[in-house]
Order: sequence, then C-alpha cells, then structure tokens
Amino acid sequence: MKNIFTYLKPYRSKIFWAIVLVAVSTVCNLLLPTLMSEIIDRGVYGKDMPYILKCCGIMLLVALVGLGSILGGTRLSTIVVARFSQDLRSSIFRKVNTLSFEEFSALGTAALVTRSTHDVGTVSWVASMLAGTIITIPVLFIGGVVLSFMKDVTLSLIVFAVIPVLFLIVILIGNKITPLWEISDQYTDRQNDIMRERLRGIRVIRAFRSEDKEHARISEATHVMADNIIKCNTSMGMISPIATFMLNVVVLLIVYVGAGRLTPGGSPSAGDIFAIIQYVTLTMSGVMTAAFSIIMYPHARIAARRINQALKAKGMADQIAEQDLSFQGEIVFDHVSFCYEGATEKAIDDVNLTIHPGQKISIIGGTGSGKSTLTALMMGFHDPTEGKILFDGHATTDLSKKTLRRNISCVLQKCAIYSGTIRENIMMGNPAASKQQLDEAAQIAQLSNYISTLPEGYDHEIKQSGKNLSGGQKQRLAIARAIIKDAPIYLFDDSFSALDFLTEANLRNALNKKIRGKTQIVITQRITSAMSSDCIFVMDKGRLLDAGKHEELLRRCKVYQEIYASQTGGAAR
Repeated sequence: MKNIFTYLKPYRSKIFWAIVLVAVSTVCNLLLPTLMSEIIDRGVYGKDMPYILKCCGIMLLVALVGLGSILGGTRLSTIVVARFSQDLRSSIFRKVNTLSFEEFSALGTAALVTRSTHDVGTVSWVASMLAGTIITIPVLFIGGVVLSFMKDVTLSLIVFAVIPVLFLIVILIGNKITPLWEISDQYTDRQNDIMRERLRGIRVIRAFRSEDKEHARISEATHVMADNIIKCNTSMGMISPIATFMLNVVVLLIVYVGAGRLTPGGSPSAGDIFAIIQYVTLTMSGVMTAAFSIIMYPHARIAARRINQALKAKGMADQIAEQDLSFQGEIVFDHVSFCYEGATEKAIDDVNLTIHPGQKISIIGGTGSGKSTLTALMMGFHDPTEGKILFDGHATTDLSKKTLRRNISCVLQKCAIYSGTIRENIMMGNPAASKQQLDEAAQIAQLSNYISTLPEGYDHEIKQSGKNLSGGQKQRLAIARAIIKDAPIYLFDDSFSALDFLTEANLRNALNKKIRGKTQIVITQRITSAMSSDCIFVMDKGRLLDAGKHEELLRRCKVYQEIYASQTGGAAR
C-alpha cells in the first residue's frame, strides 16, 4: 500500500486544503446542536424572540459556511481521486508495455485488465478517504465527546458503553470478509478471461455446438464471484442496522436517565439533553465512518497488492543506452540455444548460422520447428539461454533494444492491426514518411487496388484488430507498414500465408526490387516462398538440419524433400 500512496505526493497541497475544508464543515455541524440548545434554554423558555432570531441567523451563517466548505472539500477530493486514478492506470499501462512474454503469460490479460480497472477503483477509495473523509472521524468523535461532556458527564458516559461493542463487531466482520474479497477478485479475473476466450472464439464455439459447455464455465465463475461478493456485502450491510439499533438504544437511555435528572433551572436542562442526543448521533456517525474504513481497508489492501504485483514485475526495460549504430545486415547465430521458462525441452538447440549483408534467405520448417522463436531472439524479445546472436559483430545482449529494433523492420506472424485509418496503420512504420513513400509502400504491398475502391482512400476507418479486413488485407497492410520503414534488415515471419500465389508473386517481385541490397529474412512454411532465396535454412524440432539453395536441398535434405512433396504433390526431382 505504501507504494500506491506515493502517487498521492503531487497532490499534497490539494489534500491538505481538502482536509481543512472538510474539517471546517464538520466543526460547523458540531456547532449547530450547541446553538439549538441555547435557543431552547434561553429563547424558548425565556420567550425571547430577538434572541431566537439572532441564534437562527448565526445557525444559518454556520450552515452556509459548512455547505461552502464541504462543496470545496468534495471538489478538491474528487480532483485528487480522479488524477490519482489516472496516474496509477497510466503507470500500469506503461509497465504492461515493458513486461516480458513470461511475465505477461504469468499474470494473464484478464488479470491485467482487472488490475487497471476494478483494482484501481478499489484503491481510489483509500485516496478519497485520505483526501478528506478520514478527517471527519476524529473531529466528529473527539468533538462530539468533548462537547457532550461539557453539557453533562453522566449522560455522555452512556455512549462509551456502546462504542467498544460496535468496534468489536466490526473487527469480527472484517476478519470474516477479507478472504471472501480475495476469492471474489480471483474469480473476477477468471470471469474476464473466459469472456475474452468466448468472444475471440465465438465462431469455433458455434461451429462445434459448445455453447452449453461455455455457459457452464462462465456460470461457475460468475456464481463463485457473485456468492462471495454477496456474502461480503451482506456482512457489511449488517453494520448499519446494528449501529442504528445501538444508537436508538443510547438515545432512549439518555432521554430516560436525563428525564429522571431534569430539574427546573438545574443541570442537565432540556436543551442540554437535546444537544447531547445530537452529539451522540454525530459521534456515532464518526464511529460508523471508522467502521466502514476498517471493513474496506483489507479489500483495498488486496487490490493494492495485486496492482503492485504488476508494477513490481521486472519487465524488459532497456538497461543499455541507445547506440548510434547502423547495421550492415550481417547476422550470426553462434551456438544459440533457448528454452522457455517452465519448459522441459529447448525450443532452439545449438543453432549455428550466418546471414551475410544483402542476402535474401528463408527459414523453413514445420509447425513447432522453432522458426518463430528465432524471430523473437533476433528482435530481442528473449535473450539466448546459451550462445550469442551477433549483428555486425555486436552481441544482442550488448545492444540497446531501441538500437536493435531501429535497424530491423519486421512483420510478425500475428499481424497487429489497430483501430484508426489505413494511413495511420501504415505510417506507424515511419511517421515522417511522405505521400510518395506512402503510395510506394501500398503499391508494393499490393494494397493500391483495394484502397482505390474506397471512397475515403487512405482515410478509410479500420475497426479494432482489423475486424473489417480479410486475412490477406491485414497481412498486406502489415507488410506496407514494414516497407515504409527504411532499415538494413527486413524480417517477414510467415507474412505471406494468407495471400494467394499470384498476389504473393507480384508482392515478392516488387519487394525484391525495393529492398535489393538489404538483408531479407523470410520465415515460412511455404516452399514457393523459400525456393528463390539465396540460402534456405531448414529447421526441425528446434535444430538446424541443413542450409543451401533449393536445388541442393532437394537432393540431400529429407525434411525439405518431404515439405516439397507435401506441397507440390510430387516427389523431389
């Protein structure tokens, strides 16, 4: 929780004035019963109308001061809470963008969404308390007790018989509901996770008629979450009626005892009894606020712990300053091995390969052969478990991630298309690109014909994740984004799989002319995408089996022969 409080430091002055204003408002509330007592004792009994009017005027002034103070304090408190939540969510968002793939998988998308929404909302309650509400607890309690004692000690002592009992009940309820909040938060994550899966795979679910199974999964998570929240809210809801009952009992005892001690012109007077009842009510209000704070604090602490779990993740923050290096395009894998965290087998095992500057190479292999892992290693998403990857003689572990990625333009296996226009998606690769460069990238990526059919052209709006685009259009848009970036190395990870053969051939011909002389790496399962390369590396089960040109591999590499035969329908010649 201490780490979360640091986000309140920039708003210390606003918090201070919010506390002051709320305290002034609370003091005004405490003054009103005293004035009312004076009206009863001196004005009503003395039939002194001018004094009554005078006291009523003072009460109106005090009420107006209290109203202005509470409005000002609430406004400042609301500003603090809103900005605190904004800063905390921004920090979570920035941290999530630095998480390693292992950390991201361990936390999960659903849990990260919950942390930046539900958990931040819970923690913001603490900020709201600190920014004003919490000051009402000591002011009401201490002020109410002191003022009631000034009126009559005996009657005021009655309330002390009830307050310890109420606090004991609150502590017992708090201990009971703390684990329930933790379980409900866990199942909120689970519910979000199942919902995301359902929305993402709705077509598959319907195709295999698995609606009942999915309904059962979401129903279980929802019911567990709801049952725990209901139990928590029911337990918390008991505090208010119990406190109200105890308050009524206290008021009844004060009236009963006070009536027995009431004497004309003596102490306590009728006004004193009335004032003490009001002070007891205000004191109990402070006790109630404290009770709900005690109840809610464990929930806020759980939320803070979950947020800190994300904020304290190690992440992939660049520890090396960006270097002013421009690669020539040479890439060397020197006995590179890599094993994913928790895996028992290596995804890449002792790979040795050399890619010369300006070479056009392909890496081919079946599913699970380690091709995409090579991409992740080259992009610096992971560091090798063993061995080194060298760019122009510089190991990736010695290079800044910014330096590495500035020199590589890539299209990853899963196309990332964002909501916005076609222009914005393409120019993400080079925000400073000219209109001519934009047109050239679209032309090479075979997008020009599609764009020309759109009334808005490049300003055509794309939905989130490219939901209004076909698979081939998504790939071509991602390829255009890579082409518009000027880099010495271009990497395409299974980026032509959704294109028909004619479109791919036209795109590859235009692409080869555009980036001639630059290193081009194509990771593919298609034999037609690889056969024209200067060198083809064949991967199988994480190992590099062979390397050479198409004709050479057809003669000597069994795995390559099998891939060729399965895709062309004929034996290797």
